[in-house]
Parts: sequence; structure tokens; C-alpha cells
Amino acid sequence: MNVVQIYGYSIAVFAALASVVMFAMGGKFQNVESSAYAGKKRPWWFVAISVILLLGYAYVLFSFVQLDKTWASWTLVVLLPLGWGLKAAMVVFNPKGRAAVTAISGDSAWRKVALARFPIAIVLAALAFYA
Repeated sequence: MNVVQIYGYSIAVFAALASVVMFAMGGKFQNVESSAYAGKKRPWWFVAISVILLLGYAYVLFSFVQLDKTWASWTLVVLLPLGWGLKAAMVVFNPKGRAAVTAISGDSAWRKVALARFPIAIVLAALAFYA
């Protein structure tokens, strides 16, 4: 197993866990989202997770340059971060995007979001397998 695969499986597990937590918490998850996206200042845990993710990604990117590449590894190492950047631009750094995310309310709505996000974990695991 190479570094890109480990990275892919890791983010797949974290994506699945996030969906499970979101589903279990239901409407209470709105407090988590609001604290991460709604304030002017990001909470320490949001910054810590972001730094860990960026450091891990930097290591994977450095390793990726030296590895044989597949379409799946290109997707995990190049396209996925571009998607994250787009999400950051649309949600994290955009007041309208933050307002849209923080406007989600109720157990049913958050459980629908959790179920809609869960397939992402499956896709990430498949990409890791083929990376």
C-alpha cells in the first residue's frame, strides 16, 4: 500500500465518521457547523484539523510526485484538493455560503445531509483502492 492509498482510505474513514456523527447528532450538528463556519474567527479545533489535513496533504503530494500514477491517484491528489478549494471559496470564505450552511436546521434536514454525504466516503475508498 502506498502513501496515496493510505491518504485515500484515511479521508474515506473520516468522511464516513463525519456522516455517522452528523446522522447521530441530527439537528444538534448545526451547533458544530455554526461554530466552524458562522463566526468571524474559526475555533481552535477547526484550525487544528485544517492544519493536520494540509500537512498530511503536503506529505502525500511530495510522495505522489515520486510514485507511479493512476487516474485514481490523480483524482485523490489533484482533483479532490481543487474541489476542497472550491468548497472553501463557496462556504468558508463566503458570507452567503456560510449563511446557507448555518441555515440548515432540524434533525431531519441534518440526517438527509448525512445520508447524502455518506456515498462520498465510498467513492474515496474506491479511489484509494485503485490509486
